[in-house]
Amino acid sequence: MTKSWLTNTWLTNTWLTNAAIAVWISTNSVLILLYGLAGMKSHPAVTAAVMIGPLVVVAGTFRLRRADYLFAALAALMLASVAVNGSTTTGRDYVLLAISMASYPAFRAVGSRFDLSRFSYIMAAVVLVGTVLTAWAVVHDKSGEFKPLVLGYHEGPTVFCLTWGFLVFALLSTNMPPFQWGLAAVLIALPSFVFAAAMVRHPFVALGLTLVATAWTGSRRQLAVVGVVCLTSLVGLAARPATSGKIIGLVVQNVQKPVVSCDTEDTFAIRIILTKEALSLLPKAGLLGQGVGTFARQSCYKTEPHNIVLQVAVEAGVTAAVLLVALFIAALISAARRARLDSAASFVFAGLVFVGIEFLMSGSLTNSALFFGLMGWAVGLPQEDAREISAEPHLLASR
Repeated sequence: MTKSWLTNTWLTNTWLTNAAIAVWISTNSVLILLYGLAGMKSHPAVTAAVMIGPLVVVAGTFRLRRADYLFAALAALMLASVAVNGSTTTGRDYVLLAISMASYPAFRAVGSRFDLSRFSYIMAAVVLVGTVLTAWAVVHDKSGEFKPLVLGYHEGPTVFCLTWGFLVFALLSTNMPPFQWGLAAVLIALPSFVFAAAMVRHPFVALGLTLVATAWTGSRRQLAVVGVVCLTSLVGLAARPATSGKIIGLVVQNVQKPVVSCDTEDTFAIRIILTKEALSLLPKAGLLGQGVGTFARQSCYKTEPHNIVLQVAVEAGVTAAVLLVALFIAALISAARRARLDSAASFVFAGLVFVGIEFLMSGSLTNSALFFGLMGWAVGLPQEDAREISAEPHLLASR
């Protein structure tokens, strides 16, 4: 029977779903490109469209699983915290939190619409543009900062590096013929060199830990990727010896200090300070926490603790933090069950580990769409017999 015209339109084609997923994963990269290339700083309608549009595309119906009740309990506690504590932050932060948590039910319904090949093409385009812009900034930026401004954004290199991490996981999860791995190697090595030269740090830490943690799902190619990333990142650091030396000196200086004060510029030392502040506030948090955004007001750096679990514990209560950890573990187990034999599950598992590590080092409750969305995606993965694998097998499926 001939397919109808509607079946072949763009709206029903999996290209749209995979484009939406790529935009959602690289939201901050896409926004920097949109605003930077247009010479703008921001626009609420554009930001909302980029954040909400992908959720509308991927959303659908799904059958409830046990992990979904953990999410429902967490959402209920978050609502109760807001109701009891009242308005403790801006309306914008509440909207961002709502969008972040809405990512969980939206991505529960991704299912078989995800195609690694199509997704990889789109992500590669975003990463290549970000790499070129970052390389140009490294050469021409005169701001005096450790990390160069990319299209006017200080966090540009970090944001593009995070997007590149997901491309690495997609390439490792795809069953490519040997001749295609030459291009894949370029897509891994070139950004690694450029982002290391841009003095990006914590995404490399998260990427390295993820590759180690997911080694059991991969192949010899994964070890090769680890070697390529290590080599090219070291070359990237060596390309800017003066700046690299300053950062190393700053770290050594803070390590040698008996007490690290709030005037340090070392981001790792700052994270230690924020963690200590969060731990000191836990006894005062109460059952429902102190309210969204309250940690930043009490911190000497006037920012979030960079650790989503600690932030939830302080702002929504320890019980909410325990539920969040339990939900994350349940999502990891769900993805791990299929990761060896299913390419999509392998990608989701690596992405969830990566985001989990990132959100323990640089997470924000009001900007946690990736965290909640990947948990929902992992929980929604098919859990049939492992022999019933997807159409595109993982690399180890034939070994």
